[in-house]
Amino acid sequence: MYLGKAVLLVLLLNCVTPSLSLSTCATVDMDHVKRKRVEAIRGQILSKLRLTSPPKSLGPNNVPYQIQALYNSTRELLEELGRDRQQRCGQDNTETEYYAKEIYKFNMVYGLPENSEYN
Repeated sequence: MYLGKAVLLVLLLNCVTPSLSLSTCATVDMDHVKRKRVEAIRGQILSKLRLTSPPKSLGPNNVPYQIQALYNSTRELLEELGRDRQQRCGQDNTETEYYAKEIYKFNMVYGLPENSEYN
């Protein structure tokens, strides 16, 4: 019983090795595939922008002063808001926040008849 299975296994292995040598599949270069994908995405972006080539870059040295000032002031404001939020989170003022809130009700529906289903 075991001898028959062993012989069958050896015959199968002998058939597999020649078939592997007949394979025509080439190995896949993942770097090449990645480069092609980046090129395809770049082409799609350029076509959506209706450009034939990437625009010339001004570089970091040629940014106008007004834009730099606006960027810096926005960044400083965000940092200050972040610091304020962290300080408020550290304080235990949940009770005062709860009792200090006021609720205002605005009637947004005007001119409905008296018999309306919304009254």
